[in-house]
Amino acid sequence: MIALILASTALLIQSEPALSAYPLLDPEAQARLEFCEVDAARFDALMALNPQSFDQDFSGGWRPVGNTSGCERAAADLLIAYMDHSPHFNPERPGVIGWHAGQMLAMAGEAELAIAYFDAARSVSPEWNLYVDATLAFMRRDRPAAEAARAELATLRPSEEEMAARRQFLADNPRIRMPEGFVEQPENLAVVDRLLRCWDAPYADAYSGACRG
Repeated sequence: MIALILASTALLIQSEPALSAYPLLDPEAQARLEFCEVDAARFDALMALNPQSFDQDFSGGWRPVGNTSGCERAAADLLIAYMDHSPHFNPERPGVIGWHAGQMLAMAGEAELAIAYFDAARSVSPEWNLYVDATLAFMRRDRPAAEAARAELATLRPSEEEMAARRQFLADNPRIRMPEGFVEQPENLAVVDRLLRCWDAPYADAYSGACRG
């Protein structure tokens, strides 16, 4: 009998819906999200996604919000909320979710906040960390540091295995356009080149290359 009671109690606990984190957001974040058509129900659905679906689905997750003009700050709110509230986010394996939060903050003109998230997104990869260094140098308007990071990054050529994986990625995703040199260049070198070429432009324009440089 005791075992049955315990089992029934466990079943009830498991069936209870998770509490929404939406009310925990500050009113300004809620207003930004609602402006960008993210209500409490959509917010909860996004928080329930696994990290791959939330961050890497180009037609779902946070990206449709981030790709909507004027909603960059709301996208940052989503990314930060996911790190703070999603039961699926593992801070020991954060991936690039924090980096994307920095990007959205930078595109929204929140430079100081963006720098903090960029700097916290370092990993064990020297190649990635040089990209971080170059981006931070751009945000801090330190061109010599950006050029030094670019020069070192350019020496880290991808392996044959990595180039083969990139070719396969392009074959499997014909609708995704990658920059010229994607297969044979060090990862993110093209992005760093755009930052240098568009040095005086806002981050959003420099990152996309939408400048006259």
